[in-house]
Amino acid sequence: MNTNSFASRTQRYQLDNGIQLLVLENHGNPTVSLYGYFWAGEYFNPQGKDALAGITASMLGKGTTRRSKLEIAESMESRGARAGFSSNMFTTSLSGLSLSKDFPLIVSTLAEELRLPAFPQDELDKMRQRMIASIREDQDETRVRAYERLTQILYPAGSPFHRAPADQLISEIESITIDDIRTFYETYYGTGSMLITVVGDIVPDDVLKLIEQSLGDWQGASPSTIDLPVTPLQSEPMRETISLKDKPNCDVVMGHASRLRRSNPDFIPAIIANRALGHSTLSSRLGMKVRDEMGLTYGINSGFSESGIGDGPFTISVTVAPENIDLVIDTTIEITNDYIAEGITETELADEKSSMGGSFKLSLATNGGMAGRIADSVLFGLGIGYLDEYPSIIAAITKDEVDEAIRKYIHPDVATTVIAGTFE
Repeated sequence: MNTNSFASRTQRYQLDNGIQLLVLENHGNPTVSLYGYFWAGEYFNPQGKDALAGITASMLGKGTTRRSKLEIAESMESRGARAGFSSNMFTTSLSGLSLSKDFPLIVSTLAEELRLPAFPQDELDKMRQRMIASIREDQDETRVRAYERLTQILYPAGSPFHRAPADQLISEIESITIDDIRTFYETYYGTGSMLITVVGDIVPDDVLKLIEQSLGDWQGASPSTIDLPVTPLQSEPMRETISLKDKPNCDVVMGHASRLRRSNPDFIPAIIANRALGHSTLSSRLGMKVRDEMGLTYGINSGFSESGIGDGPFTISVTVAPENIDLVIDTTIEITNDYIAEGITETELADEKSSMGGSFKLSLATNGGMAGRIADSVLFGLGIGYLDEYPSIIAAITKDEVDEAIRKYIHPDVATTVIAGTFE
C-alpha cells in the first residue's frame, strides 16, 4: 500500500452516536482545519418556508444559552480563529480554522453553538431585514432575474432547484418564527448523518478525544434521507422575456434539466464536455467565438453548476446588448450544435484534462482544501481512495467518452431561453 496516499494517511473513527470522524495529520504548518456536514439543507425546508434551513444555520452563530455572539466572537478573534455554520441545498456544514494549539477552542465553540443555540428574537429580526433587502436588490439584476425564472420553468415548486418568486420568498421569510427555527433544528440537527473531517498539525487520537468530549454524548434528531427523482428533459423549447427599466445590457440564460448527478458514472466526461464548450469565457469554444471573434459580449459561460446530490440545470449564460440578442442566441446554438455533431477535439481534451489535474492539485495545497475534498469524497459516496485515483481517472478519459456525454447531457434543441433587460 502507498503509505503517502490519502486512503492510508486518513484515520477513520465511528463514534457511538453515529458521527463519522476522519483525521489526516499534516505537520507542514502549525494550523488545523475542520470541515463537516449533516443532512439539514434547503431540501428539507417545509412547504411555505423556503428560507428556513438557511436561517436556522445562520442563527447558530447568534449566541448560545451560555454566551452571547459577541462573547463568542471575542474569544475566537483573540486567537485569530474562525468557526461557523452554513447551509446549502442538501446539507448544513460546519467549519473551523485555527492554530493547532487553539484547536480545542474550535471544537468546543462549534459544539456549544450546535448543542445550545439560543435563537434570540432580535437576531432573527435583523437577519430578516438583511435577507429581504438583499432579495429586493437582486430583483434589479438581469442575470438573477433570468436564472430565477428559468428554474421556475424547468423545475416544479417544491424542487430544491426551483427558486421561488421574490414576493413569495419575502412573505415566507417574514412569516418564519423562532418556533419554526427550533422545530427545524429539533427535527434535522443530529449526529446520525454527521461527518467531521480534520486536517492539520494534530494527532488523530487527540482529535477523537476532543470530539468525544464535546459531541460524543449528543444524539439530536434521527438522520434524514433524500428521495429526489430525476427531472426529465423537457420536450420542446420555450422563450420568455423579463422587462427591467434602464438596463444598458440584457442577460440571456438558456438551459434545461441536466439529469447529471455526481453519482453518474459519466460525471467526469460530462464536466470535461462542458469545460471545452463554455466553462471559461477566455478559452472555451463559446468564449472564443462570441466574445473574442465577434465581440458581442464580455462574458459567456456554460455549466452544470448545481449538479451534485441532485441533478441541477445545464445552463448557458451571456450578457449582451439588446440589439444583438438574437444574433448571440443563434450563434450560441450553432456553436453548440456543431460541438454535439463533431465532438471534442483531441487538443481540447488534452487541455481540459491538464487544467483539471492542475486545479485538483491546487485544491489540496491547504489543510482546508484537503478537509473539504475528503469530506466531499464521502458525501458523494466515492470513498477517500478516490482522491488518490483522481489523477489517473482524469488521464484515462477518452474522446469517445466525452463525445457520448456531450450528446447525452447537452440539448440546445429543447432549451428554455429567458432574457432579462430593457427592450425599448
